[in-house]
Amino acid sequence: MTAPDPKSTIAPAAAATDPFAQSTPAVRVFAGIGLLLLAFAYGAFLIIVLNQAYSGDGASGPLVGVALWSMGLSAVAGVLALCLPSAVVSHAARSRVVRLQYALAFAGPALAAIDFA
Repeated sequence: MTAPDPKSTIAPAAAATDPFAQSTPAVRVFAGIGLLLLAFAYGAFLIIVLNQAYSGDGASGPLVGVALWSMGLSAVAGVLALCLPSAVVSHAARSRVVRLQYALAFAGPALAAIDFA
């Protein structure tokens, strides 16, 4: 019984035929969808901030600036994951950046909704 050569460039046959295996184009599609989701997150952010401004004490929560930074960094992460070539970024790093993109996009409206008043 022999162990597979770790330096081999030949991919296993099971990985080549697996329809559920992640691919770089699929991760890029999710990065593009994340950029579209960011537009909806920004709309939710505006609704939350305007609602806090018109109701209550007339001021939004203290984390509005952090929420804006979060959504801005989400856009940067999405553009990097979408546009950088495969020679520069590995597949695992691209997947992590897309996960970070979604987390930052969802954190924006959540941070804006925090009101300590």
